[in-house]
Amino acid sequence: MTVAGSPFHCTVVESTQYFQIGAVAYVDLPSDNHRIEIGDPNNHHVKYVVKNYRAEFSLTQTGTYRVQIIKDGEIVATRTLHVFDTTKIDIINAPEAVCHRPAVVGINMNKVANRDVAHSVRQSPTNPNMWEVVFHPVQAAPHRVTLFYNNVPKYGVLEVPVKGPGNEPWAGGLGLYQTRVGKVTSFHIETLGRSAREFDVVVSGPTGSAVPVRCYQTKTGKLQAEFTSREVGAHKVEVLHQAKHVSGSPFTCQAFDPDNVRIVDIPTSQGNVGEKVMFNVSSKNSGSAELEIQVTNPINQTISVQQTPLDEKLTQVVFLPTMAGLYQVAVTYGGVAWAPSVRPLPPRAVGKGLEYGRVGERTSFTVSSVVQPRVLVEAVEGNIDVHIQSPKPGEYIVSYTPKWVGTYDIVISIGPNDLPGSPFRPNIVDPSAVRLIGGWNQHLDDSGRVKLPAKLAFDVSNAGPGTLECKVSGRKVNPEKSGSRVRFDISGEGLTAGEHDFDIRFANVLLPEAPNTVVCLGDQVVLTGRGLAQAQCGEPAVFTIDGSKASTGNPEVTLHAADTNIPVPVMISLAGEKIWRATYTVTNPGNYLLSVLWAGRPVKGCPLIVEAKGGADASKVLCSGEGLRQGVVGKEIRSWIDTRRAGPGELTAHCTGPRKVAYCELYDHGDATFTLNVKPQEAGRHALTIKYAGQHVPGSPFTLRVAGAPDASKVRVYGPGVEHGVLATFQSRFICDTRGAGAGQLTVRVRGPKGAFRVEMQRESQKDRTILCKFDPTEPGDYRVEVKWAGELVPGSPFHVMIFDTQEELRRYINSL
Repeated sequence: MTVAGSPFHCTVVESTQYFQIGAVAYVDLPSDNHRIEIGDPNNHHVKYVVKNYRAEFSLTQTGTYRVQIIKDGEIVATRTLHVFDTTKIDIINAPEAVCHRPAVVGINMNKVANRDVAHSVRQSPTNPNMWEVVFHPVQAAPHRVTLFYNNVPKYGVLEVPVKGPGNEPWAGGLGLYQTRVGKVTSFHIETLGRSAREFDVVVSGPTGSAVPVRCYQTKTGKLQAEFTSREVGAHKVEVLHQAKHVSGSPFTCQAFDPDNVRIVDIPTSQGNVGEKVMFNVSSKNSGSAELEIQVTNPINQTISVQQTPLDEKLTQVVFLPTMAGLYQVAVTYGGVAWAPSVRPLPPRAVGKGLEYGRVGERTSFTVSSVVQPRVLVEAVEGNIDVHIQSPKPGEYIVSYTPKWVGTYDIVISIGPNDLPGSPFRPNIVDPSAVRLIGGWNQHLDDSGRVKLPAKLAFDVSNAGPGTLECKVSGRKVNPEKSGSRVRFDISGEGLTAGEHDFDIRFANVLLPEAPNTVVCLGDQVVLTGRGLAQAQCGEPAVFTIDGSKASTGNPEVTLHAADTNIPVPVMISLAGEKIWRATYTVTNPGNYLLSVLWAGRPVKGCPLIVEAKGGADASKVLCSGEGLRQGVVGKEIRSWIDTRRAGPGELTAHCTGPRKVAYCELYDHGDATFTLNVKPQEAGRHALTIKYAGQHVPGSPFTLRVAGAPDASKVRVYGPGVEHGVLATFQSRFICDTRGAGAGQLTVRVRGPKGAFRVEMQRESQKDRTILCKFDPTEPGDYRVEVKWAGELVPGSPFHVMIFDTQEELRRYINSL
């Protein structure tokens, strides 16, 4: 029986939804009897279209859209859509921050659209559209701020500089905390007026080995320190003032390598709107750095991305497409863009079976196609059987088992055509065929570990097309190759005593019988500092002896001239637990031999050759290039400076014009040669001063003549040659006055009834800006005089000149105008 009042009608109110401006919203309609009414933030009606019982409309304004679903004149459901625009977020103030003190960044949200902000951001008490980001920096380095609005990131908003606190010297800069392997990084030391000689910088790699550091003083009085890491991992950066650590020292600088970042598990088929897209990013062997994923939709808007760590070195990335089209995915690691970026691919063939494989091990790849592909796998010795499965429509998994080593041909055909990229050529290898000459037993201790030092020689002739690679404690060991023989000389230098990871692979596959550990014995004394390699005459040279990881003992240091064997006194002082500071001063330039003994035995690498250099000589600096004489406003004026014969010193450049100072940029090539770029802000005579070690170089100050940028609108053209006339009495000369038009070249072309004419151009002197031009017409007709300055037409150009046979014809023509 029917209950009274049945059927009941219940209005359904959906939860609020959030969209970016420019997106397309969809509303499902249950039947043809349903319709919708849409009101935009200004209460205007919004048009929509219906396809397959689904209403579609565009969101073109920020604010609140209200949707009512109506049947038979009654509202049966409503929806509220909030539309926002992250491009309207404005940074109002971003002052310089100080370590351990709160920093406040003001953000204007007035034009973004209403939305609750996360609790880590506070609302301004005086302006509800203003929000403040408050954070407490603890490191003196630039802090990058990324804003999230409705979980949508806005990248590249601002970077807040942070300086150190207090009145004592401090060190700051990104190079104290993060660096890219193989790239120069830097940081600065705020000396607060102290002498540069009171400071020392020591950088140690992950294994304790010394990393060379270059220090120099800038024009602002700060010390700039630069170094280049060669391996992934934590580097110790010690900044010392009068042999004492400055605040925060020692610092830990994480070296990372974005080239090792890999994107895995990429979707092989085309996605659909409303279905999550996911893939994984592997940062194995890449070091510690921030992974950032940015996804933009087909209308170039950044969308929300979810990053979930699966383990320490693997991150899952998920995003939800809300409209059809191409989505761009950009990956950065440690602020460095990773290429190529991921993007959805058309139907294709992907998988490791197209790239490599192992003998006897089944491998596979996936083909995306609307029809089943035809696949042929060919080796030199014969064809390989393939097996094709289709787990879902449009996707085919092709598998095969290699029988022989070598490079195969895989031909994939869809219909009458081969798939783009076919034939694919995977390399098939057999790591078990890699043979260690003499076997492993001769290199192992009782625990099955490789004893260092060790010399390992391998025969890879039967293993196929691949590369044999060896790593000890994560560091690559360079091989010596001779035909099919590969040899590794593992000395153990730079390794601490004890066990270390041993990794040896062929074609990136571990050798099946190889051990995974090496053992290193003996003392590990680490020498660091500039005084190990170079010294300046008359100035103290310093280096550090670190015996903290060595057995009981004390250091002994001797230094003598390489040619005369005259000794140089070396002072040793205790700087820490089993750490000594050695200081010496040489008086004559040349090479010296430095020997360091520990417990009476020479430290590995000793004796070292120390190069002592004399004072700087500015007269031996060579300057060359057109940029020392002339240039044009708006263009770089370039010259070259060679200081290789001048000794060590600081190179400075300064350029002043009639009223303004020109910007000077010195680029150091790293070999004591420099490129000087001058960017003047005005025309006129400039004085370019180049000094080395405080002294003028030969020719300094240089007189630099800077011309103004070309301005064709300032050129005036006048004279009878650009006016109508009679052939018999026609005077073809005219004047081009280029005064005030800046630097440029004048070009004049004249075309008459029978083609082009030769134009004569002359001026009284090379400096004269007034040019007399002349051409010789030979018959009446329509002439076209085109005048250009620096490639641009001057005012009035092209000039149309009519030449007649008689004065009467000229008169009638002029009257007709």
